[in-house]
Amino acid sequence: MELTLIGMVDNKELRHPLSEGIHLIGRADDAALKLVQPSVSRRHAEIAVNGTLATVRDLGSHNGTMLNGGKVTDPIPIRMGDVIEVANITFRVEGPGGAGASAGMSMFNESVTLVPSHELSWDDVRKDKADNRDLQSLLFRVLADAGDLLTIPRAPEDMFEPILDLVETALLEPERVFVLLLEKGHEEPVTKASRLKGNRPADSLALSRTMMRQVLDEKKSFLTSDPLNDPGFGGMMSMVSQGIRSAIAVPLFDNEDVIGLLYADDSRAGKRFSKDQLAAFTLLANVIAVAITHARYHELEKEKRLQDAQLSTASEILDNILPAKLPPCEGYDLIARLVPCFAVGGDLYDGVMMENGKYAFLIGDVVGKGLGAALLVSHILSWTRFMVDQQWDPHALIVKLNQQVFDCTDTVRFTTFFLGYLDPATGHVTYVNAGHNPPFVIRADGSVETLKPTGMPVGIIEESTYTTGEMVLNPGDLITLYSDGIPETQDKEDEEYGEDNFEKLLVAERNNDLVGLFDKLQGELKQFRGDAPIGDDVTMVVLRRQAV
Repeated sequence: MELTLIGMVDNKELRHPLSEGIHLIGRADDAALKLVQPSVSRRHAEIAVNGTLATVRDLGSHNGTMLNGGKVTDPIPIRMGDVIEVANITFRVEGPGGAGASAGMSMFNESVTLVPSHELSWDDVRKDKADNRDLQSLLFRVLADAGDLLTIPRAPEDMFEPILDLVETALLEPERVFVLLLEKGHEEPVTKASRLKGNRPADSLALSRTMMRQVLDEKKSFLTSDPLNDPGFGGMMSMVSQGIRSAIAVPLFDNEDVIGLLYADDSRAGKRFSKDQLAAFTLLANVIAVAITHARYHELEKEKRLQDAQLSTASEILDNILPAKLPPCEGYDLIARLVPCFAVGGDLYDGVMMENGKYAFLIGDVVGKGLGAALLVSHILSWTRFMVDQQWDPHALIVKLNQQVFDCTDTVRFTTFFLGYLDPATGHVTYVNAGHNPPFVIRADGSVETLKPTGMPVGIIEESTYTTGEMVLNPGDLITLYSDGIPETQDKEDEEYGEDNFEKLLVAERNNDLVGLFDKLQGELKQFRGDAPIGDDVTMVVLRRQAV
């Protein structure tokens, strides 16, 4: 019966059929099984197949050849189930096509079912801890060293080296140790830390998905020793092909949830993990999980304190720079209101009586919230006020403002912006609308006009093109600037309040007190929203020319 050599080389499965004849193994170009690893000699070993007899012999290689753990010199017969080690590369002898082998091996492999020599549930571990004096002695030594992990505050990422130290102590310095944690967005645990000895690779973790799910879902601990002689040997090709002689996997259980797992293995002859070590390792993992969870909570609290401080700073910035009310303009009723969605929003408004007698009024909406948005609001208002004081015309002002915002922000941070210059005596308004919601002009007779955008939002393109628009406010007319938080208010079915409803409210309330108008709007938005949360800042600026 034809045999097949199966092994893992560079984390890829390699299969070599042992057909009739001589099979040279090594780095030589004429080798039937060519292995380019530096640890393999040019002419390392050969397998001779003559009818039903197959033998392996070493060709005087530097790192030797092993058969089932014994050193090979002269030809030795091989049969299905044998394990051949060429330097540090392990092969299993299988039947035709590699019967019993798995395909597509990866870090977590569904087809590889590790049959454990020992398996412990969480209840079993706690019982062993109470009844086994040898285990109690081992636990005392291990947990004594674990005390610092719980008592010394650390960031989560700073805990992994001490964790690896503890695992080495508990398992008497295994060759490989892995710390794997569950993370959002990942279906499988993510390797957060590892410690390796010798030339063992870190990317060939021999843990089946079946075992992984039992560790994570059922809080079971597993120990597999001597896979060559284990009753479940046929399902542990991944371990054997890597030369693993003992492996252990335990849940990281923080007394509420399993947050990951610890895994260790060893390929050295005579290295076997014991059942007592499995129990001690499981309890140590419990301490480690609690410590990691506490560190995460501490980090979250630290981040929250920092965010609160930033929000407080941002709120102070906006309180100091946004005017509590607009400066008066003779012959006009004015109001400005801003209700932030969060503690700190990204909306802005302003009004300035210029030295030339014109009245500048504006509104804007910075993308984003928090300290970054507050700082940009501060910059925009500072730049705008300077240019208004210098009596820049609207077109020159918006071009310069676009350049300033573009230079100091990234590609996703920009601002919609509307700026108007009002001549109070005539009601004439010159304006630019940089991508902002078109303001409503409500005429005294109830007719409605909108002031469409005259350019793109500020800060998107370095050399954006803008034009200006003109309109006239006649006696009894009003102009309403607003942010998108008003029409985009949503109910629990995600339906929007919309511009039509807002327009109807403005028409109906056009002759009433402006403070009452805003209160009416707030009540209408609240009624429409119902139990749905507030989704965005609500900002409105209204100028109404008094009737003669």
